Amino acid sequence: MILEVSSLRKSGEVLAQALQSWREGRKLALPTECGYFLLGDPEVEVWLSAKAPALPELQPLFETFWPGPLRLRLRDGQLKRSWQIPAHPLAQAFLKLAGQPLAARAGLPEEADLQLRWKAPPLELAWSEVDCACTPWRWLRNGLVERREFEWVAGRPTILSGAALPRLEHAPAPAYREKQNYRVEL
Repeated sequence: MILEVSSLRKSGEVLAQALQSWREGRKLALPTECGYFLLGDPEVEVWLSAKAPALPELQPLFETFWPGPLRLRLRDGQLKRSWQIPAHPLAQAFLKLAGQPLAARAGLPEEADLQLRWKAPPLELAWSEVDCACTPWRWLRNGLVERREFEWVAGRPTILSGAALPRLEHAPAPAYREKQNYRVEL
């Protein structure tokens, strides 16, 4: 089922209906600037939130890059969780109404029982991901946020890891040539 939102000012009822359906156990496709995210799916990839967690040491990163296409892996007790604050207006409105971070994974809207739709389809921006729950921090995924800019704001370097590592392409070996004997005459 598709719930069409034409105006955020007039969408309170539609958002409340979507939230209620999600709380009743239905899968919901939520548009973000990085495509659709499925809420209510047992596979948790990221926690979507309308506001940043209370971590004062990371406040400059939150203020600079959020909302937007950046995921930060943060420590939550013994667990590591990826967090993202979407910039999409409909996602922001829904997450504010929910009043708590919501577990989600990237997916197709067809996989959901219910789909929130607003004006144009969502963009599919590539997100960057950084693991801030380890030392040194690891740059996990290249996306719209650039590594140098992130490091400058963070005031510390990151190491490349996972999908962010450059792929090494090997050129074919040069053809072997036989040594030619050269004679030097004196």
